Amino acid sequence: MGMKKATMDHVLLASQETKETREVRIRSLFDFFDRENLGFLDYSHIEAGLSALQIPSEYKYAKDLLNACDANKDGRVDFQEFRKYMDDKELELYRIFQAIDVAHNGCILPEELWEALVRAGIKIDDEELARFVERVDKDNNGVITFEEWRDFLLLYPHEATIENIYHYLERICVVDIGEQTVIPAGIGKHIHASRYLIAGGVAGAASRTATAPLDRLKVVLQIQTTQSHIMPAIKDIWKKGGLLGFFRGNGLNVLKVAPESAIRFYSYEMLKSFITRAKGDEAKAANIGAMGRLLAGGIAGAVAQTAIYPMDLVKTRLQTHACKSGRIPSLGTLSKDIWVQEGPRAFYRGLIPSLLGIIPYAGIDLAAYETLKDMSKQYILHDGEPGPLVQLGCGTVSGTLGATCVYPLQVVRTR
Repeated sequence: MGMKKATMDHVLLASQETKETREVRIRSLFDFFDRENLGFLDYSHIEAGLSALQIPSEYKYAKDLLNACDANKDGRVDFQEFRKYMDDKELELYRIFQAIDVAHNGCILPEELWEALVRAGIKIDDEELARFVERVDKDNNGVITFEEWRDFLLLYPHEATIENIYHYLERICVVDIGEQTVIPAGIGKHIHASRYLIAGGVAGAASRTATAPLDRLKVVLQIQTTQSHIMPAIKDIWKKGGLLGFFRGNGLNVLKVAPESAIRFYSYEMLKSFITRAKGDEAKAANIGAMGRLLAGGIAGAVAQTAIYPMDLVKTRLQTHACKSGRIPSLGTLSKDIWVQEGPRAFYRGLIPSLLGIIPYAGIDLAAYETLKDMSKQYILHDGEPGPLVQLGCGTVSGTLGATCVYPLQVVRTR
């Protein structure tokens, strides 16, 4: 944007502080956490300090804040490390403040905040914008000064992007829990729909490609009416198609699972918002309960499955097609044969048992996943955000549980 590199002198000027008064402010905040006067902070001190700010456990980042401050990773934060975190954080907050303050008049106007959110793909209405500004604007003059901006975000240990700040503001305005509260990252209800579609599509395509050999083996075993065994089926697939035989139909599988995953995740989030509004309990928008998750997940799964079912049927026919002379029909030829020989209704053959299976499967899968993730945050990670391995474990358990419950219906549908 042509802006000069931010320095601490810029921060001091924006804060209307001297170096001495800033040092006193930071020392006072450190002493607030270090109530035992030990000269350092550990996890228990940071957790107790955040609790003293009346921040519920699900909204505080004690572990993340410790990691962000603890430069030498010894599990303790001395004053020099704490001040270094404050220096870096205030510089970061100043840079994004300047990026939002396009008029460069030293404050963020409501319309400037709205424009910054729109540029990030986040759409909010005038009422929400007013609540956001009111929550940060401590002197209630209708604009946000840098001092107000800094105080609101200073203990937020993650990168201060406009999306993260939006998540922060969204939760604070829903649950009014104190000046310095910090919220976990999550999916906001106003994030642009394309984010869901892209994220769900990429995740679905990657997962299906990785598990394509198991999917082919599963379908082959499902259609056998005699006693089936895994090893003979594997040898038969290898004999007829080699390594590529295990990936037969995967191209179509990726094409179908990308929109399926995207539609399912997007519908799930929209249904969660609808259930929250129907309950009339905005204060618990982040937690609709296990039954709410089960219902939202089931309906979202049914919507997604119905939308892509013709592709799913063609994929199953392709995977189970008996090859003649080693030739596999193209997708176009197979689809045309189904249309001509069986009619358009054939593309929805087996939809009923499929829906009877996908509704409980999607409900159990999504509900169990979120429940397990919440439990891991509370009991294992001590308020930290679950990393990729924890999320993978939660997804594995929830997916296994859902698939096991509805597997008999999958066999009926495939046959």
